[in-house]
Amino acid sequence: MKNWNAIAAGLIVLMVPMFMAAEGDGCAAALSESDAPDVSGVWDIVYDDKLDVTVTIGGATYTAELGPQGGSFTIEHDGNPFEFNLDCSRPEVVCPSEVWPQAVSITHKNPTYQHQMHVMLPTLTCDGTMKKADPATCGEGTDNPECKDICDGTLSVKEQEVFGVIGETGETFRVFLGASIATNGVNCALLGTSVADAELVTTSRRTTAWAATAIENGTIETVYSGACLWADDVTGDGNLEALVLGAQIKFQTGFTGTPTRR
Repeated sequence: MKNWNAIAAGLIVLMVPMFMAAEGDGCAAALSESDAPDVSGVWDIVYDDKLDVTVTIGGATYTAELGPQGGSFTIEHDGNPFEFNLDCSRPEVVCPSEVWPQAVSITHKNPTYQHQMHVMLPTLTCDGTMKKADPATCGEGTDNPECKDICDGTLSVKEQEVFGVIGETGETFRVFLGASIATNGVNCALLGTSVADAELVTTSRRTTAWAATAIENGTIETVYSGACLWADDVTGDGNLEALVLGAQIKFQTGFTGTPTRR
């Protein structure tokens, strides 16, 4: 019989470098065996009424503010206007408030590693065929640094379990939202830097029932490549077009949470 706890621990070891970048008290606690607050249950999530957008293109950064359902906006780069379409109604575009719905279910599955949390969230899945990434277009410095498989077809959103970590002090958590599917430049697969971070309000750590009672100062960032969201039709400078296709687009919203069922 396979030792699934050992297998899971091995996979988490591979993920620790990503969690080292977490904010707050550090989500490198994935393999910590210290106590952590209980965050299990169903949480009611409330979002900000705006999306903050950041576009990075050719070393320049541009910002915009949209309503909670996104939309189109235009930037001017090197004297040329470019339109990006962040419309949340597009099936392949997952806005922050869609990544975390209004009711979120969180569980702890491994009593040895209490800092690990599992969250049921809408996640991008491939309705076509998965294929290997072209080594010439993936790797360090690209939108697919780990050369993950690419979806040759359409993407849809289905509820799946994703992994998160509570920081060592129990004051923060981070959940990585980027799926195992890499963008092909057309499909709007989330990049691996897509994350949800938040602070936890908890009962006293000295009690036998240390538990989270609120989520505060939460931030959800969903990140895409410029190619899949760029709506403009460039017929001019090919080098400029390449810069736009290589752009990264991040949109962010804040959230808070309260437990409704434990």
